Amino acid sequence: MKFVIYLFPAMINFIASGVFFYVTQRFVDAGASKLLTAMVIPTWAIAYCISNVIMGKIVTSKNAARLIVYGGVIIAASALGFIFLNQLLMLLLAWTGLLGIGFGFYCSSFQVWCRELEQSSSSGIAMATGKYTMAWSLGFAGGALTFGLLNAVLAFSVCFAVGVLVAVGVTLIDCYLKKNPVVSVSAAAPDMPCAADAVVSRFPDYAWVGWIVGGIVSLAVNQLRSMLQVHGDVIGVANNKETMALTLMTVSLVQGTTALFLVKSRIWMYKLLPLMLIALTGAVSMASFCFVNTLTGFLLTAFVYGIYSGCGYFIFVFYALANREKAGRNAAGNEISVSIVGIAGPILGGLLVDLTKISWAPFAMATGAILLAMIFHIVVFSTDKRRKSALNEVK
Repeated sequence: MKFVIYLFPAMINFIASGVFFYVTQRFVDAGASKLLTAMVIPTWAIAYCISNVIMGKIVTSKNAARLIVYGGVIIAASALGFIFLNQLLMLLLAWTGLLGIGFGFYCSSFQVWCRELEQSSSSGIAMATGKYTMAWSLGFAGGALTFGLLNAVLAFSVCFAVGVLVAVGVTLIDCYLKKNPVVSVSAAAPDMPCAADAVVSRFPDYAWVGWIVGGIVSLAVNQLRSMLQVHGDVIGVANNKETMALTLMTVSLVQGTTALFLVKSRIWMYKLLPLMLIALTGAVSMASFCFVNTLTGFLLTAFVYGIYSGCGYFIFVFYALANREKAGRNAAGNEISVSIVGIAGPILGGLLVDLTKISWAPFAMATGAILLAMIFHIVVFSTDKRRKSALNEVK
């Protein structure tokens, strides 16, 4: 039953990925400015941020499942709006924003819920983190590709009817589990943490570090989601829409697979060398997006970048869930961080392209941001004696 539960974020993110890809493509096809095109994700992120501020104050392990249901209902409502009122401004202002509110209810609550579900696992937090990251990443992979392909041959309303069915199905299953708890959160979450979580509890609470470093991961990937289609259109990539859909799908597939491989993680997230190697992988791959211009080049670059983003998002969620008492607040902080860069990142990327007339400028900016985040991580960890002490204790 836990496997079924982890399908929820996959299906919900399937909708989001399809929305981001399709609405962005609609603005590209309409010849809108690069800045206006880049506003798709910020519109979603503003609503998402406001929703998560509220979630940070109210979500607990006891009400998380109920809030997940509310999120599913709101997301289903937004998908209905996409079907019946699909003018450009309505796509951007109304339905993308409503989707952000639904996600705010859903994502923070689910992170708290899955943390409790995995308390009885031998890998504890790492298991919850890896499965959750894998689930939403695979959903993102399927959404961009499926919606991209459907739009080429089917009507817009059919594409989003699929999204509505997925969202309603998730909501109904959630309601069923709430009334017939095949997996009881209270039964699955003993008072004593598992051995792996007991080791993690020795380390300082680095959720705030995760908000900054994870925010940079999101900043970088948002440049791809908001500006990759624009870049491909400018440089004349053959079959641009299909190429970019496959590229974004590859990033998400590799990202999710990488996170799944990390479910047995123990303490590498607190060591400098692995963190530096991960950041350098991200910087090199993001910089490569500035130069590639073929399907093969985009897919290879996306593969390497997916390894970075998979590790980065794993660290992001892991730091937030490491402290059980603060997991709700920390998870909401994660989503607020994602929201802030979701607002600022695409706007900055669109402005850079409009001002410089260089379509790869957002990827160069993201490369620099990844390197700055690496330096920040190194400075924080190098100067924290508590981290060094904890490492010595668990060797």
